[in-house]
Amino acid sequence: MDSGEATNAATDVRRQLERILASDDFDASERNRRFLRYVVDEALAGRAGRVKADAIGISVFGRSDDFDAQLDPIVRIEARRLRQSLERYYLLSGRNDALRITIPKGSYVPAFESVDCAPLPNPPETETAAPARAPTAPSIYVDRFDADGGDGATIARGFRRHLIVALTRFSDLIVFGPATMADDGFTHDGREPGGAGVDYVLGGSCILDAGRLRVDALLTDVRSGRHLWAQAFDEAADPGAIRAVRDAVAESVARALAQPYGMIFARKAQESEGKPPELLTSYECVVRFHAYARTYSRERRPAVRGCLEKTLRAEPDYAEATACLSRVYMDAVRFGWDSGAERDPLGRALALARRGVALAPHSSQCRHALGMALWFSGDVEQGVAALEAGLALNPNDSEIMADLGLRFAVRADWARATDLLEASFARNPAQPGHYHIGLSMAHFAHGRYEAALAEARCPRSRDHAFGWICEAVAAARLGLSQDAAAALGEILALHPDYGARVEDDLAARNVEPGLGRAIVAALRDAGLAAAPQRLPRVV
Repeated sequence: MDSGEATNAATDVRRQLERILASDDFDASERNRRFLRYVVDEALAGRAGRVKADAIGISVFGRSDDFDAQLDPIVRIEARRLRQSLERYYLLSGRNDALRITIPKGSYVPAFESVDCAPLPNPPETETAAPARAPTAPSIYVDRFDADGGDGATIARGFRRHLIVALTRFSDLIVFGPATMADDGFTHDGREPGGAGVDYVLGGSCILDAGRLRVDALLTDVRSGRHLWAQAFDEAADPGAIRAVRDAVAESVARALAQPYGMIFARKAQESEGKPPELLTSYECVVRFHAYARTYSRERRPAVRGCLEKTLRAEPDYAEATACLSRVYMDAVRFGWDSGAERDPLGRALALARRGVALAPHSSQCRHALGMALWFSGDVEQGVAALEAGLALNPNDSEIMADLGLRFAVRADWARATDLLEASFARNPAQPGHYHIGLSMAHFAHGRYEAALAEARCPRSRDHAFGWICEAVAAARLGLSQDAAAALGEILALHPDYGARVEDDLAARNVEPGLGRAIVAALRDAGLAAAPQRLPRVV
């Protein structure tokens, strides 16, 4: 390339940079805008070799000259966020741009790529993007954790940073910490000068003493000053394992607080209890969905669907609500609740899930919704891939972990199924009971019928058939004819024609053929006839 071509190329890159920075669809913070401008300017000036974490930390984030990127991961964390913002821009208003600026993983040196392809069609007006997170989502400030000085202070700072990273993976929680405090006007106690403040402050102590890591974590409601949650951890920490133990404790705290059935969810659910639907905020509608998803109550589904539809009319770009509504429509399909009143629930579920991913590519909830919609559309491979992508985005999301384990159980991939399901229950003791169905199938397939029956009888909804199927087949194989008949009665109360279509139903659920044949044989032995029938239902 001659000097004139190089000059033209640099001009094009600078124009593209200004286009990105001026776009409403580029949702990066002000300092990450500085980050992007800095690395582009350095690369265009021929100084790409100097684009290193230490230089970025000092020049962009104002760290001191002794800044060590190995001890302070701010550059790595913000680079991830910057990549997400760039990806969002190119998914939305930048989708037809002739030049792409990216920050490849493993480096901070930008890449400039000319796109030689026909422009994509413009989406309908309803697809116009805005910030994907609803303003009503709860917010938390991660305060300092007291330490005992020396190495302990370094460990406490690392604990706080890892905790912020773990909490940030939950996309419907707004997280503030030391890296955002100055930019967002937060003082040390988490309150804004204007007085609105965050909802919660998380703090405590993190002390290394005599080969043990002791962490006390305390969650406080900022408005009332009440201490809502506290937990103490006391873990052995050999010198070579200190960081691993520290990070594991941080992730335990994040799960306890931020996952859908954690402390913050429970608090918000309690606050919204009894509110009439018209007074619920957008986030409270999402909370209502997660409460519904604990049991998948058919009776509660219409109100949850209506609340989410109202939310998306007011905030069409609220990605998490979009994902939740996708799953509500999906439930009509997977539980056989489609009465014909809802037009194409499977198509709507898939369209909503894809829109959610476009709005928030790094939301684990949106990937979860997409995985379920693809799975029940018959695309098993892509459905599993989407669920695995969601779990990779947030390894602390025990609900995705359990749903992925359940998919593997249905496919008779027992090693992966049991590993994921058992890990999900270990990480979240409050996990909804219907996930025990996967463990029940594993025991049934291996002839452990008593264990299969015990897992099938774990508390769950009476409103969908598959739990009753697991109970019926295990009871039948144990010779418990009355128990098998009672479970069969529940199945037929829900679906009187189930005997005539059991094979088709199991195939639609993507049940592995050998497992499906074993289930059908046990159901027939329990008394399920091919013709429509109705047995007494146990109330």
